[in-house]
Amino acid sequence: MYILRGALEIVTPRPTLKPLFGDAMGVVDRLANTDILIEDDKIIKVGKHIEAPGAEIIDVTGKVIVPGFVDPHTHLVWAGSREHELEWKLQGKSYQEILANGGGILRTVKETRLIDENELREQTLKRFKKAIKYGTTTIEIKSGYGLEEDTELKQLRVANWLKSLNLADIVVTFMGAHAFPDNLSKSEYVSEVIRMLPLVRELVEYCDVFCEEGAFTVEESREILNEAKRLGLLLKIHGDEFGDTGGGRLGAELGVVTADHLAGSSLDTIKALSKSGVIGVLLPGTPFALLSDHYSPARKMVANNLPIALATDCNPNCYTESMQLVQQLAVFRMGMTPAEALVASTINAAFAIGKTDRGVISEGWRADLLICDIPDYRHLTYHFGVNHVEKVIIGGKFIDG
Repeated sequence: MYILRGALEIVTPRPTLKPLFGDAMGVVDRLANTDILIEDDKIIKVGKHIEAPGAEIIDVTGKVIVPGFVDPHTHLVWAGSREHELEWKLQGKSYQEILANGGGILRTVKETRLIDENELREQTLKRFKKAIKYGTTTIEIKSGYGLEEDTELKQLRVANWLKSLNLADIVVTFMGAHAFPDNLSKSEYVSEVIRMLPLVRELVEYCDVFCEEGAFTVEESREILNEAKRLGLLLKIHGDEFGDTGGGRLGAELGVVTADHLAGSSLDTIKALSKSGVIGVLLPGTPFALLSDHYSPARKMVANNLPIALATDCNPNCYTESMQLVQQLAVFRMGMTPAEALVASTINAAFAIGKTDRGVISEGWRADLLICDIPDYRHLTYHFGVNHVEKVIIGGKFIDG
């Protein structure tokens, strides 16, 4: 049991039983000169001048404390590197052109298939620890760089191994439907993904599909997701990354937990997602990495009551582990306020991966906290390009990065 004593301010979304949307996304409580009492993995009390006999006192004078960041969309487990593709992008090659020429996802698939599982663990662990250092306390990890049974299972085993380390909490997602391998027809591979579903069921909580032009069609995505649902998996969808091509509307139809990307979603799609209770997971790092100005219409989503979460999309094409950078891009490129960005990176992001006990600093909530060396929480977005997190607390424990 310990007390974080005398924080300059504690900044938190308000406790809620459902994702925040509309005007509520822009509301955070700011508690000046406030203490937090923590026992085991829970917040016991938040208030001024807390006294608890026997509690260790930890001085946080002058620091800002916010909830730990939740990253609800990553592809953290991969091998190899694609830095040369940045030069291709600068030459004007599109994402689809790079993929069609054997680059992109298929390049990473080849490298991930070849690597030994122990080496894959080590490469991924470095990224995982960096994410924690930058404030991520809960993270979702997808497969999808195998596109065949052995490597998909290898990725999922690595993700579950990371989970066993008891550092950041992890949610695991099967995304065999990430792209099409070279050696099978599209219909053959859809059948192969469906065949793999029972094999991965014990290793994952969610199934995700890349429903996009050049990837899986609406009908192919529906077939896979319906089978995943039948087997008891929760559903996610990559949709409308490059245009309103049906992924968002399919997500609304199926009532997925989240529809991710949504950079090209129309107003009608946004309204359908909102009506269906779907959370929109926005990934501003992705267009940034693609040298694109095609960002998700966050202001339109807030105006139409679609709950928004933010995520890194950490992968070889969008290589960042920093939820701080994502919040900065959300503010500078999507017009979100600092409060909305914080809400979207904490409580709403937690709901986006089924976590209902974190993302808020309040009595009874999980003690996932960040002690930040800043004078005002808005410096998380205002002062960009540096790491503002001084100490990370996950489940009540200080994590040494």
